[in-house]
Amino acid sequence: LGDRLVMRVRTSEPARFYDEPPAAHNLRGATFSAYDGRGWQNPARLERTSLAADEAWSAIPDTWRRPLLQSVSLSIPAGVIFAAGEPQSVSVNYEADERFPGDLVKLTAAARSYTVSSLVPALSDAELRDLPAWDANRPLPEEFARYLELPESVTDRTRQLAAELTAGASSPYEQAAAIEQYLRTFAYDLDVPPLPDEVVDVADYFLFDLRRGYCDYYATSFVVLARAAGLPARFATGFAPGSWDPNSQHW
Repeated sequence: LGDRLVMRVRTSEPARFYDEPPAAHNLRGATFSAYDGRGWQNPARLERTSLAADEAWSAIPDTWRRPLLQSVSLSIPAGVIFAAGEPQSVSVNYEADERFPGDLVKLTAAARSYTVSSLVPALSDAELRDLPAWDANRPLPEEFARYLELPESVTDRTRQLAAELTAGASSPYEQAAAIEQYLRTFAYDLDVPPLPDEVVDVADYFLFDLRRGYCDYYATSFVVLARAAGLPARFATGFAPGSWDPNSQHW
């Protein structure tokens, strides 16, 4: 990681106090669905739709969500639209790539500056804990079964760890939180050696051998552990919020 400026972002979040920044948000770029033990991919064929400025790519329900506007000015060539939560529309002509209707891979546009409208979660921890798990009475939607798929490279000890971490959790949210809490005990380290050629499963290597690393290792291991525990999950890329500039009022 370096100190190169990649973007400036101003959001519609109100200031919490006069001397504190507004709430920060991670900005998602693209999502990936298929794990092969060494990395992440998407299906070869995606559904691509061209949309006009301010046209919504999908009818996202606003249940348990609230709107957020973000004005983004990029300092790097990207093509991908970066947005918090679930992006709805962009202020420039853009394209949407989907794995299946409503399942967003990414939004793209040939623009360095844009405003994007998103929906972000509006749920408390207590409300999340009360959401029920999928079962015979509330089956997982068929199209989401792909987010439980794991390759043969995932080891028995990884699957056992997932079972142990989530054994005492009574809801999907508590299961996810237990996995997150465990991964936070690993040291964040950008100075790790390249992945050895003999490694056949990144998650197993990170969880039991390396035990330190950077965001890709954490995210991969989280998704693998979640899927092994029966929680549908996918891999997302993007940016952390960055730093707040109180003078210009942007991130």
